[in-house]
Amino acid sequence: MKWILRLFLLFLAVPFLAVIVFWGLKNNFPGDSLADMLEQQAKGRFGVPLQVSPVQLKWQGIHVPEVALLRAGGWKYLPRGDLFVMENLEFLFLPALMKQNFVLKAESHGGDFELKTDLFLEKQLSSKFSNLQLQRIPALSGLSYAEVTGVLDLETEVNNLYALRTAKTSIPEGPFKGTLENVKIRLIGMAMLFPQLELPPVEFKSIDFMFDLGPVTKIQKINLKGMLTGTMEGTLRVNPKNPPASLLDMRIQLVPSPEISSSLGSLAVVLKSYQCGNRIDVQLKGPLNRMPPPKRKPCS
Repeated sequence: MKWILRLFLLFLAVPFLAVIVFWGLKNNFPGDSLADMLEQQAKGRFGVPLQVSPVQLKWQGIHVPEVALLRAGGWKYLPRGDLFVMENLEFLFLPALMKQNFVLKAESHGGDFELKTDLFLEKQLSSKFSNLQLQRIPALSGLSYAEVTGVLDLETEVNNLYALRTAKTSIPEGPFKGTLENVKIRLIGMAMLFPQLELPPVEFKSIDFMFDLGPVTKIQKINLKGMLTGTMEGTLRVNPKNPPASLLDMRIQLVPSPEISSSLGSLAVVLKSYQCGNRIDVQLKGPLNRMPPPKRKPCS
C-alpha cells in the first residue's frame, strides 16, 4: 500500500512542480534578447529592418505585442517610419503539440493574419491575410504622390521551405494569389507634370491575381474589373543576385472606361498608337531596371 500512496503523491507533486518551474521561467524569460535576435536575423539574412516588441511567455503560449517593418535606406520612394505593422502575434502550445504544426496568428491593419508550417520547418509554409485595409497600411497611407484605398485578401504557399532554410536557394517556390476589392487610386500632383491631364481617381470593383513563384515566376493572371478592365499575363525570370535586372515578359490587354479616355488630353494621341479599337494591347519585355517602351501586339 505504501508504493500506491507514494505514486499518488508523485502524481500530485508533478503538476505542482511543473507550475513552479514554469512560473520561474516566465518571470525570467529573455524576451528582450529574443526580440533583438529576431531583428538581427531579419536584417542580416534578408536585409529587412524590423522592430520587434519584447517576446512574452504566457501560460497558453508565446505572445509578441507588435512587429513593425521599417523603411530601409534604399526604399526612397516609401514614407519614413513604420511601413507595415502586425499586432498581438500569438503562438499557442497546445494546438502545436496536438497537431504537430506551428500556427502563428496576428492582427494587421483591420484584418487577420495566419501562418502555418510543420514544427521542424522542413515541408510547406502557408500564410494568409484576410480583410486587410489598404488605407490603414502606413506604406500606402503615407505616400505623398498617391492615395490608395481598398481591401486585400492574400494567400501564399512556400513549397521549398527546407531548401530556403538551408540556403540551397534564395527564391521561394509556390502559389501566390489574392483579391483586391473596392480599390480606389488617386494620383497627386499629376497636373503639375501634365497640365492637360485631368485624370480622375481610378476605381476597380475587383483585381484578381495569381502567380506561381519560382526562378521563372509565372504570372498566370491579373484580372481587372473597373474603370480599367482587362487581363495581364506573362513570366518574370528572377535574377537573385540583382533583382532589379530580372527579366519581365508580360502581355497587357486593357479597355479604359469613357471617363478615363476623355481625361487623357494630349496623351490620348500617344495611347492610340497602342490600341486595337478601344482595347490597349501591348507587350512589355526586358529587364525591370531598363525596360524598353511597350510594343503593340498585332490586332486580331
